Amino acid sequence: MTIWQTFLFAISLGLGAGITPGPLSSLVIHESLRNGWKSGACVALAPPVADVLVVGLVLAVLHQLPPASFSVLSLIGGCYVCFLGGETLRTPAPMRMAEEGAGSVWLSFRKGLLVNLLNPHPYIFWLTVGGPLVTDNARHDTWLPIVAFLFGFYGCLVGSKVLIAVLVHGGRARLQGTGYRIALRLSGIALLLFGLLLIWDGASTLIG
Repeated sequence: MTIWQTFLFAISLGLGAGITPGPLSSLVIHESLRNGWKSGACVALAPPVADVLVVGLVLAVLHQLPPASFSVLSLIGGCYVCFLGGETLRTPAPMRMAEEGAGSVWLSFRKGLLVNLLNPHPYIFWLTVGGPLVTDNARHDTWLPIVAFLFGFYGCLVGSKVLIAVLVHGGRARLQGTGYRIALRLSGIALLLFGLLLIWDGASTLIG
């Protein structure tokens, strides 16, 4: 592929990953509702940081591991996402919006980091799509397509999720009392559902 083809391919992948419902998107919404758009944006910044470790593991280890390793990772990740969802449902929603502070922003980032590291999808993506594309171009000393791919993919992935955080925050200001509690509960239920889906995927692969 040419540089521009690679860039457009990366944009489509990044937008797809950014707007597709999933554990990280639900966490972006959840943190934006509870602590404001900065916390949601910090969750959105987690993938490129986490993927530094993901790419290293994929290139060094994961291609030598059995498929069951992805299933175990999915089970662990699903349990953690369910824990986040259950924590939300158990916590009474405050009548006033939570204040945005350095502590809450850092905590949101750590949550996003854990969700991304325990989600098998980034590993599968880099093992099947990202890894081969990067290594093939590196083998031929063509680095511009790699830069275009990384810039396009992560720019759209992070940008779309930050936009979601800003939009949710804007809507949050109009939610009061019952509406705020309902929105918070829905985000908790979404986390639970995606956590159970990860657990189901991991368990079905192990059993099958």
